[in-house]
Amino acid sequence: MKLTSKWLLWFVLITVYAAVIGGLFYYNLFKYVFDTKLQNEMIEMVRYRAPQLVQGLAAKPKQVSFNEANQMKDMMQNDARVRSIIYLNYDGSIRWHENTKFMGMSYTDYNNSVGFDSNAAVQAIRNGVPRAVLVSGGDSYDMAIPLLAKGDTVAGVINLTVSREAARELIRSAMIKYCMGALVMILLIGGVLYLFLLLKVIRPLTSLKDSIEAVSLNHLTLDVPQRKDEVGDVATAVKGLLAKINEDIKGFEDVEIMSLEKEKTWWKAILAVAVPKGTRALVVDENNNVLYTNFEFEATEKRTVHLLDIFNGRQQEIIQVVGEALENPNRVLRATVMSQGIKCLVKVVQLPDDAGKNRMIVVLEPEN
Repeated sequence: MKLTSKWLLWFVLITVYAAVIGGLFYYNLFKYVFDTKLQNEMIEMVRYRAPQLVQGLAAKPKQVSFNEANQMKDMMQNDARVRSIIYLNYDGSIRWHENTKFMGMSYTDYNNSVGFDSNAAVQAIRNGVPRAVLVSGGDSYDMAIPLLAKGDTVAGVINLTVSREAARELIRSAMIKYCMGALVMILLIGGVLYLFLLLKVIRPLTSLKDSIEAVSLNHLTLDVPQRKDEVGDVATAVKGLLAKINEDIKGFEDVEIMSLEKEKTWWKAILAVAVPKGTRALVVDENNNVLYTNFEFEATEKRTVHLLDIFNGRQQEIIQVVGEALENPNRVLRATVMSQGIKCLVKVVQLPDDAGKNRMIVVLEPEN
């Protein structure tokens, strides 16, 4: 897997993880904020009417007044979030209900016959503070808001069933905006990071790869621009390696040259003893390049001289006998050739390659 694929995979995994964690955090934050806002609005709506309601409770402890009844109806009509209202006295008995048959019924009887959504009203009477309980699978709140008289005594309780639909819509809208904002941020950050990776890592590495592929034994240099980063460090290390290889090759070449010089001296001594005076002899390598001769010939501009260069490439007998010698090592083969207008007997033998070097001896004896 390439670096870009790994980067893309890790970036996607990390961003998805961060987006999910952030989504959970913001969802709960939005839920807290908008639900708290909903509850506070309900509390303020009741508290706005609390003085008149407390006054009615004090004037007629058990019987609801027209003003109080109108306040209840007004709250239901003016706020669509309020689904139902139960107006309770301090002892829990029902002071006002949309269904008049329940008015005056005790808390226990109503709870047994119809049932309250929760015990929020009881907690509000006991503690003297508003109480909200999530009911109906999270679709609404059962809220109990106490009406406090002098000395913070509970004179009555407004029990509201409040829909969360508007709050949930706000949460949904906020989460959509969060997702869109997160997507835009991911694209922006991902684009910047990819551009950085492309310019600072991928392209320099590609250039380094191309330069390394262009390296050969004839061109042991790395042509890359100087960089002061990790890619530059790698390029410097490769340059150092190529320099060491180049030095080793030069060392091997020097050793080979010295070995050839020693071999020439060795062949000079052997041919001086083994070849009669006036007889020409040549030693050639596996490529038929001349290593040593016991005679001088016209030099060429080439560094190496081929066997056929000496015979002008027109002596088919030489070509044939050399080919047969290559196929028959250790066997002395003979032929007749013309050399400088003189008819000569050619003896050719391919020496064994036990030393790892293929050498052939060519001897030219003038015929009397």
